[in-house]
Amino acid sequence: MKRQLLIALAVLGTLVVVATVVVTGVIPVGSVILRLDQETYLPDETVTLTIRSLRTGAVQFGDRFEVQRYEDGDWVHVPLDRVWLLWLGVIGPGRAFRQSFVPTEHFFDEPEPGRYRVVKEVQVGMIHHDAPRETRTLVAEFRIEG
Repeated sequence: MKRQLLIALAVLGTLVVVATVVVTGVIPVGSVILRLDQETYLPDETVTLTIRSLRTGAVQFGDRFEVQRYEDGDWVHVPLDRVWLLWLGVIGPGRAFRQSFVPTEHFFDEPEPGRYRVVKEVQVGMIHHDAPRETRTLVAEFRIEG
């Protein structure tokens, strides 16, 4: 009986924490993730990035993202040969968004083998109109093989 009471109290405590998070929108910083579909690509393969929201609030973002290459200990901007559309996307709680590019088609110069990363800024906040928003920079690394 004592053990069942302890289990019931633990479950009740967990439910209170989850309910508080849902009502207040207080979620840990790592609540929006950026992932790539692979770790390594050939220059002509499609790189697909996915933004996933683990929040109770909205995640806003645009079409733009940056690609950087690791050279001599620093991350260097890779010029992209693409006309970017200016639009704003929003994903709600538990939702995801996918976006793709092909290095040989979208890099201004021919892709070289090496270490790269995608950098994308998003804004997070509650779904309510005029709610304060926080900008977060999401990063996902990948390699291009020759």
